[in-house]
Amino acid sequence: MNYQEALAYLYSLSDFERGGSFTHEPEENLPREAQLLEAMGNPQQTYSSTLIAGTKGKGSTAAYIERVLREAGLRTGLYTQPDLHTFRERMRVNGRLISEQEVADLVSELRAAVERIEQQRTFGPYITYEVATALALLYFSRQHVEHAVLEVGLGGRLDATNVTQPLVSVIASISYDHMQILGNTLTQIATEKAGIIKAGGMVVTSAQSPEALLAIAKVCTSRRAELIRIGSATNDPAQAEVDAGLLPALSYRYTLEERVEGYQRFTVFAPEQEYTDLEIPLAGQHQLENATLALATLEALRKKGISWDEKALRSGLHNVFWPARIEVVGHDPTIVVDGAHNVDSMEKLLGALQASFQIHRLIVVLGVARDKDLPGIVRTLAGVDTVVLTRMANPRAAAIEELQALFAQYVPHVRVFTAENSRAAMDLALNLAGSGDLICATGSLYLAGEVLRWAAAHGDEQAATAIEGVDH
Repeated sequence: MNYQEALAYLYSLSDFERGGSFTHEPEENLPREAQLLEAMGNPQQTYSSTLIAGTKGKGSTAAYIERVLREAGLRTGLYTQPDLHTFRERMRVNGRLISEQEVADLVSELRAAVERIEQQRTFGPYITYEVATALALLYFSRQHVEHAVLEVGLGGRLDATNVTQPLVSVIASISYDHMQILGNTLTQIATEKAGIIKAGGMVVTSAQSPEALLAIAKVCTSRRAELIRIGSATNDPAQAEVDAGLLPALSYRYTLEERVEGYQRFTVFAPEQEYTDLEIPLAGQHQLENATLALATLEALRKKGISWDEKALRSGLHNVFWPARIEVVGHDPTIVVDGAHNVDSMEKLLGALQASFQIHRLIVVLGVARDKDLPGIVRTLAGVDTVVLTRMANPRAAAIEELQALFAQYVPHVRVFTAENSRAAMDLALNLAGSGDLICATGSLYLAGEVLRWAAAHGDEQAATAIEGVDH
């Protein structure tokens, strides 16, 4: 089996990312994944791990944690999804992508195990994500990883990654997304994500909604797990619940010191120490939250025996690179790429752009998956000057005509243009923009990947350097 054959096999399985739906009973997810891993010798038991759920911020938080641990000298694994350019981006050891040959060899092993299990007809068929998760966990074991940082794909309770026994469970920001699967309230969504909490475990969360926090706290109580909260030094939206004894107070508080070119400098007030003059290269208030969540997780890991020092912390935060998170790929006009794909993340993106850039006019290139809250996203863009609607090359992409109708219905004052694909959309946006304007391509990580490849072709060195192959 070669690499292309391995990908063809993986994508021949039931694939939520492309189809938007599952073809089997979700409650089978964990036992099916556990049986596959058992057939491979339970590789996930050969190293320790951190497991990160949440609606937004999972990937950035995972990247911060992994980079700090790598700077501290640990051999690290990092599992994230989706990828921007190549399937290989999903699994890295010490920052290096899995090779094409390694994917081919391991998928060949896994396919044989999958076929043996499916012959028993105990469960429904495996899906792409489940086999990919087993691939990552097996790869980390074969690479003698010491600690793996694992991003949950969807939800938490029934996600394939939840077969692991992490030292620390992490729940990042929670907002409305994937409601057709996770539920229509923040209580339901948070409860599904809190499914990664282990009995007697440690849980670190940056969730801010009292409704979501109460759901997480309820699971912590039932499983006798310790809940550690992080948030802004200026405000705790759940203070009333804290005062009523329903939630613990914030243990970690962050405050912005200043924004300098290319960096945010901030301070974190931790239970035992004040960390001043920390720096991260990622823009936006939400990234201060993600970095603080990572710091709190790292301190929890240290209590579990994972060693790191402040030098590694500062260096790791300063040197982290996580693409498509308010990534600047052009100047005059400024061009930014971001993967915001729900109402909450779009609101945070727009706020971050206003805080981080001098903008004459904001031009948004928008491509969204059809299963998102399309009316909500459209209404969020009411203050934008111009929108260029497009469709990324993904079967889940929303139709341009549907988005166009929603803009006419909800925000008719916004100028709307259309382009059949992302390349044409970016070319059109450039023609519309003046030197003082800002173009932001957003709405989906799939669109972000396409625009990063467009930027690389147009001479952006950072975008080009980060692309280590293209599968789609």
